[in-house]
Amino acid sequence: MKKIFSILIPIVFAIIFTIGIDKSLDNKIDMLCKTKDISLVGKVYGDAVKDKSAVIKDLLSAKGDLFLIGSSELGIDVEQNPINLFPIKGCGYDVSCFGRPYTQDLQQATYLGATNLQSNQKVAFISSIQWFEDKNAIGPSHFAVNFSDIQFYKFLKNPKISDENKQYYAGRISKLLTKAKKNPAEAFYAKLYYNPTPTKKVLKLIFEPYYKTKQYLLNIKDKALIYKKLKSLPDGAPKTGYTIDWKAEKSKAQDEINKTVSTNEFHISDKWYNKNLKKELDNLKLQSKDEDPVNSKEMDDYKFFLSVCKELDIKPYVILMPVNGWFYDYTGLTKDKRYQFYDKVKELAEGYNLEVLDLREHEYEKGFLIDPKHLGKTGWLKVSENIFNYFNKKQ
Repeated sequence: MKKIFSILIPIVFAIIFTIGIDKSLDNKIDMLCKTKDISLVGKVYGDAVKDKSAVIKDLLSAKGDLFLIGSSELGIDVEQNPINLFPIKGCGYDVSCFGRPYTQDLQQATYLGATNLQSNQKVAFISSIQWFEDKNAIGPSHFAVNFSDIQFYKFLKNPKISDENKQYYAGRISKLLTKAKKNPAEAFYAKLYYNPTPTKKVLKLIFEPYYKTKQYLLNIKDKALIYKKLKSLPDGAPKTGYTIDWKAEKSKAQDEINKTVSTNEFHISDKWYNKNLKKELDNLKLQSKDEDPVNSKEMDDYKFFLSVCKELDIKPYVILMPVNGWFYDYTGLTKDKRYQFYDKVKELAEGYNLEVLDLREHEYEKGFLIDPKHLGKTGWLKVSENIFNYFNKKQ
């Protein structure tokens, strides 16, 4: 009996201690949310802790922030980027961004499905053709870089998401993580979850205590990491924003573009062209001629994203980002193929009664993009203005 007690007592104390830490973190985070502008965390592009966290998304949603979700374009540091431009007087919300390089439709769906979002959550979703250029969609190693274990478990536990979508998700996660040889515990759980058989059900039951414990500890870890970030913020109330003269901002941005030296065939700045593109031109000629974005596996992931949004009762404002037409013509992904892609993405979104900001007409507009694939000053200003007008109309 003494041996049993000697084993049980430390376990009981460990459980009580862990529960105490969990409750303490809840209280501390709640206090910090009252004294800090937590949107400052949401505005940091490329922060792995923030992007992989479920806790911060719950907090920012409760605060009323608009979620701007995309990928590498979010990192373009121009003042017209919504991350820098908002809050704007008259809109009543700030903007938090989620996405880094190699975050695509599957990850975007996870961002939303793994959190306890408010019923009126504002979401602006940027869709990029480059996600669809690989017929197999995102590569395993690229996906694993941004994979979040806590979001994975929370997505599968979300009662709003259908079993059909959870099955699709588990199947994709199992294949991607297994091929990447990353997160073996989650890869195994996804394999057990996907297409359950009697054997899988028994194994899942056997391993259930381990996975429940892990999820609980991951949740505490998530809270601890976010608490550390919130604690480091300066004290003070959120910014109230300022009034924007959109016409004046357009004129200012265009003046800056007109001063940019551009003598190359793609009409992008010579500085960027000489540094990043000039030496690679021979290798890029017609390299994309066999690509077929409409029939990429990524299109299935996009359909999955839209379906998850419907189940969560979220209506994202879909932003269909253009590319530099001159450059893409050079690489062989023709205008006809690009327009077929734009049409398909728009058609699928409108099938869910979503509004689409279709920017394809700017493919051949100098300065709209800062490089062949990412929005520049006038591009981001166009997006910011339309986000402002769209969500103000919704209020």
